[in-house]
Amino acid sequence: MLRHSSLHHVPSDMDASIYKESLASALQSAWSSAAAFNVQQSARFKKQYDKTGLPPLKISAGDRVYLRDFAPKIGLSPKLCYPWLGQFRVVKVEHPHLVITSVSSPQSPPKRVHMNQVKKCFEISGPVFTSPWIPCEEEAALSQHGATSTHLTGYLRSELTPPSTFDSPSSSHSYETRFRKRTSTV
Repeated sequence: MLRHSSLHHVPSDMDASIYKESLASALQSAWSSAAAFNVQQSARFKKQYDKTGLPPLKISAGDRVYLRDFAPKIGLSPKLCYPWLGQFRVVKVEHPHLVITSVSSPQSPPKRVHMNQVKKCFEISGPVFTSPWIPCEEEAALSQHGATSTHLTGYLRSELTPPSTFDSPSSSHSYETRFRKRTSTV
Protein backbone atom coordinates (compact mmCIF):
# COMPACT_ATOMS: atom_id res chain seq x y z
CA MET A 1 0.00 0.00 0.00
CA LEU A 2 1.03 3.61 -0.29
CA ARG A 3 2.88 5.04 2.64
CA HIS A 4 1.98 8.63 3.36
CA SER A 5 5.05 9.21 5.54
CA SER A 6 7.40 8.75 2.58
CA LEU A 7 5.77 11.59 0.61
CA HIS A 8 7.15 14.39 2.86
CA HIS A 9 10.54 14.58 1.17
CA VAL A 10 11.39 15.98 -2.29
CA PRO A 11 11.62 13.18 -4.86
CA SER A 12 14.75 12.66 -6.93
CA ASP A 13 15.54 10.49 -9.97
CA MET A 14 16.57 7.62 -7.73
CA ASP A 15 13.31 7.79 -5.77
CA ALA A 16 11.20 7.58 -8.97
CA SER A 17 12.06 3.92 -9.61
CA ILE A 18 11.31 2.99 -6.00
CA TYR A 19 8.02 4.93 -6.16
CA LYS A 20 7.10 3.20 -9.43
CA GLU A 21 7.73 -0.27 -7.95
CA SER A 22 5.74 0.46 -4.78
CA LEU A 23 2.86 1.92 -6.84
CA ALA A 24 2.76 -1.15 -9.11
CA SER A 25 2.75 -3.57 -6.16
CA ALA A 26 0.05 -1.51 -4.39
CA LEU A 27 -2.15 -1.50 -7.51
CA GLN A 28 -1.64 -5.24 -7.99
CA SER A 29 -2.70 -6.02 -4.42
CA ALA A 30 -5.72 -3.66 -4.72
CA TRP A 31 -6.85 -5.35 -7.95
CA SER A 32 -6.48 -8.85 -6.51
CA SER A 33 -8.38 -7.96 -3.31
CA ALA A 34 -11.16 -6.29 -5.40
CA ALA A 35 -11.43 -9.39 -7.61
CA ALA A 36 -11.67 -11.67 -4.57
CA PHE A 37 -14.36 -9.42 -3.05
CA ASN A 38 -16.33 -9.46 -6.35
CA VAL A 39 -16.25 -13.27 -6.48
CA GLN A 40 -17.40 -13.49 -2.85
CA GLN A 41 -20.25 -10.99 -3.36
CA SER A 42 -21.32 -12.65 -6.61
CA ALA A 43 -21.61 -16.01 -4.85
CA ARG A 44 -23.58 -14.39 -2.02
CA PHE A 45 -26.00 -12.67 -4.44
CA LYS A 46 -26.48 -15.87 -6.44
CA LYS A 47 -27.27 -17.84 -3.30
CA GLN A 48 -29.87 -15.26 -2.26
CA TYR A 49 -31.40 -15.11 -5.76
CA ASP A 50 -31.67 -18.90 -5.96
CA LYS A 51 -33.75 -18.92 -2.77
CA THR A 52 -36.52 -16.97 -4.54
CA GLY A 53 -36.89 -19.43 -7.43
CA LEU A 54 -38.95 -22.58 -7.46
CA PRO A 55 -37.14 -25.89 -7.16
CA PRO A 56 -36.97 -27.91 -10.38
CA LEU A 57 -39.87 -30.24 -11.06
CA LYS A 58 -39.12 -33.80 -9.96
CA ILE A 59 -41.34 -36.10 -11.99
CA SER A 60 -40.69 -39.79 -12.53
CA ALA A 61 -42.50 -42.51 -14.44
CA GLY A 62 -45.76 -43.51 -12.75
CA ASP A 63 -46.50 -40.08 -11.24
CA ARG A 64 -49.84 -38.42 -11.88
CA VAL A 65 -49.81 -34.94 -13.39
CA TYR A 66 -52.24 -32.22 -14.48
CA LEU A 67 -51.97 -30.67 -17.95
CA ARG A 68 -52.20 -26.89 -18.41
CA ASP A 69 -55.50 -25.95 -20.09
CA PHE A 70 -55.19 -22.92 -22.37
CA ALA A 71 -58.63 -23.34 -23.94
CA PRO A 72 -60.85 -20.37 -23.13
CA LYS A 73 -64.13 -21.16 -21.43
CA ILE A 74 -67.06 -19.52 -23.16
CA GLY A 75 -68.86 -17.05 -20.91
CA LEU A 76 -66.38 -17.28 -18.01
CA SER A 77 -63.59 -15.01 -16.92
CA PRO A 78 -60.15 -16.69 -17.09
CA LYS A 79 -59.59 -16.02 -13.40
CA LEU A 80 -62.69 -18.09 -12.55
CA CYS A 81 -61.58 -21.13 -14.55
CA TYR A 82 -59.41 -23.93 -13.24
CA PRO A 83 -56.26 -23.80 -15.40
CA TRP A 84 -55.40 -27.50 -15.10
CA LEU A 85 -57.02 -30.36 -16.95
CA GLY A 86 -57.68 -33.95 -15.93
CA GLN A 87 -55.19 -36.38 -14.54
CA PHE A 88 -52.52 -37.99 -16.66
CA ARG A 89 -50.02 -40.70 -15.77
CA VAL A 90 -46.37 -40.24 -16.72
CA VAL A 91 -45.25 -43.24 -18.74
CA LYS A 92 -41.75 -42.12 -19.67
CA VAL A 93 -39.47 -39.15 -18.90
CA GLU A 94 -37.32 -37.82 -21.76
CA HIS A 95 -36.01 -34.56 -20.34
CA PRO A 96 -37.42 -31.91 -21.14
CA HIS A 97 -40.42 -33.89 -22.42
CA LEU A 98 -42.79 -36.36 -20.79
CA VAL A 99 -44.82 -39.15 -22.35
CA ILE A 100 -48.24 -39.13 -20.68
CA THR A 101 -51.46 -41.08 -20.99
CA SER A 102 -54.89 -40.11 -19.72
CA VAL A 103 -56.03 -41.68 -16.45
CA SER A 104 -59.67 -41.36 -17.47
CA SER A 105 -58.99 -42.99 -20.84
CA PRO A 106 -56.15 -45.51 -20.53
CA GLN A 107 -56.78 -46.88 -24.03
CA SER A 108 -55.88 -43.55 -25.67
CA PRO A 109 -52.44 -43.38 -27.28
CA PRO A 110 -49.64 -41.87 -25.15
CA LYS A 111 -48.81 -38.23 -25.88
CA ARG A 112 -45.47 -36.42 -25.66
CA VAL A 113 -45.63 -32.98 -23.99
CA HIS A 114 -43.12 -30.49 -22.56
CA MET A 115 -42.40 -30.54 -18.81
CA ASN A 116 -43.38 -26.87 -18.50
CA GLN A 117 -46.99 -27.73 -19.38
CA VAL A 118 -47.63 -30.13 -16.49
CA LYS A 119 -47.99 -29.91 -12.71
CA LYS A 120 -47.51 -32.82 -10.35
CA CYS A 121 -50.71 -34.16 -8.81
CA PHE A 122 -50.52 -34.95 -5.10
CA GLU A 123 -54.09 -36.07 -4.45
CA ILE A 124 -55.07 -39.71 -4.68
CA SER A 125 -58.41 -39.02 -6.38
CA GLY A 126 -58.96 -40.15 -9.93
CA PRO A 127 -61.78 -40.50 -12.39
CA VAL A 128 -65.00 -42.20 -11.35
CA PHE A 129 -64.83 -44.41 -14.42
CA THR A 130 -62.62 -44.88 -17.44
CA SER A 131 -63.77 -44.74 -21.01
CA PRO A 132 -62.31 -46.24 -24.19
CA TRP A 133 -62.01 -42.83 -25.89
CA ILE A 134 -60.24 -39.66 -24.83
CA PRO A 135 -62.50 -36.83 -23.57
CA CYS A 136 -63.00 -33.90 -25.96
CA GLU A 137 -61.48 -31.25 -23.68
CA GLU A 138 -58.39 -33.39 -23.05
CA GLU A 139 -57.99 -33.96 -26.79
CA ALA A 140 -58.32 -30.21 -27.46
CA ALA A 141 -55.77 -29.33 -24.76
CA LEU A 142 -53.30 -31.93 -26.02
CA SER A 143 -53.59 -30.64 -29.59
CA GLN A 144 -53.07 -27.04 -28.41
CA HIS A 145 -49.83 -28.06 -26.68
CA GLY A 146 -48.60 -29.75 -29.83
CA ALA A 147 -48.59 -33.14 -28.15
CA THR A 148 -47.60 -35.91 -30.50
CA SER A 149 -48.64 -39.52 -30.32
CA THR A 150 -45.75 -41.84 -29.56
CA HIS A 151 -45.36 -45.56 -29.94
CA LEU A 152 -44.59 -47.33 -26.68
CA THR A 153 -44.53 -51.06 -26.13
CA GLY A 154 -47.57 -52.11 -24.15
CA TYR A 155 -49.53 -48.98 -25.00
CA LEU A 156 -50.40 -49.71 -28.63
CA ARG A 157 -54.14 -50.11 -28.79
CA SER A 158 -56.63 -49.65 -31.55
CA GLU A 159 -58.39 -46.32 -31.26
CA LEU A 160 -62.09 -46.46 -30.65
CA THR A 161 -64.37 -43.79 -32.02
CA PRO A 162 -66.63 -42.08 -29.50
CA PRO A 163 -70.28 -42.94 -29.80
CA SER A 164 -72.34 -40.59 -31.92
CA THR A 165 -75.11 -38.57 -30.39
CA PHE A 166 -78.21 -40.64 -29.99
CA ASP A 167 -81.12 -39.85 -32.27
CA SER A 168 -84.56 -39.72 -30.75
CA PRO A 169 -86.04 -43.22 -30.85
CA SER A 170 -88.66 -43.74 -33.48
CA SER A 171 -91.97 -44.82 -32.07
CA SER A 172 -94.07 -47.60 -33.54
CA HIS A 173 -97.31 -45.87 -32.69
CA SER A 174 -98.82 -42.59 -33.85
CA TYR A 175 -100.43 -41.31 -30.67
CA GLU A 176 -98.91 -38.74 -28.31
CA THR A 177 -97.24 -40.28 -25.24
CA ARG A 178 -96.77 -37.07 -23.27
CA PHE A 179 -98.76 -36.40 -20.14
CA ARG A 180 -101.90 -34.46 -20.98
CA LYS A 181 -103.22 -31.77 -18.70
CA ARG A 182 -106.71 -32.13 -17.41
CA THR A 183 -108.97 -29.71 -19.14
CA SER A 184 -112.06 -30.45 -17.08
CA THR A 185 -112.52 -28.48 -13.88
CA VAL A 186 -114.69 -29.30 -10.90
